[in-house]
Amino acid sequence: MLHDRFDGLASLDEVDKQVAAWRDAVKDGSARAGAWPGFINIPSKIGQVAAVRSLAAQRREQDTARGILLAAVCPGMMNTPASAEWWDVSNAPSPAQAAVALLDLALGSVTPAHYGQLIRHGEVLPWAPRGRVTQPASGPLKPDSSAGPKNACVNCPLFSGQGHVSLAPRDRSPAQKGDSP
Repeated sequence: MLHDRFDGLASLDEVDKQVAAWRDAVKDGSARAGAWPGFINIPSKIGQVAAVRSLAAQRREQDTARGILLAAVCPGMMNTPASAEWWDVSNAPSPAQAAVALLDLALGSVTPAHYGQLIRHGEVLPWAPRGRVTQPASGPLKPDSSAGPKNACVNCPLFSGQGHVSLAPRDRSPAQKGDSP
């Protein structure tokens, strides 16, 4: 699974090495045949969250003492023209509506449980699909039993456990639209 490539990385350099491996696999054409999914935003999103987790593990003590929140955020699926080309987003919020939760997180009081985590609508999203053993941003390894439809970002391929987008495209597959890995 793709999460395994990014799980428990101790530095931004280690995250960068995994992103470079993805870039190289795309460049030489081996990405689709390997563990890298063809949908381009999956590895980039996982890499972004891994970078936040790695940095948070290094900075937690000094940041929390100063009331600083370091977190990755996921606004969820939004109703934009680009999203509408692929999915039915008629019930999804506009970018302005989705920004409310992000602004609440940025401008509100710091919630220590949010530090180093991926946050959507004020809730911590699990790093890995249900039942996997994960390394939290700080603390011991633990089974991730919180994942699932109740807490998972169901529109986000990071947490679908399938390695691909969990919503069916509206008209054509990424390959038919000319999407490359």
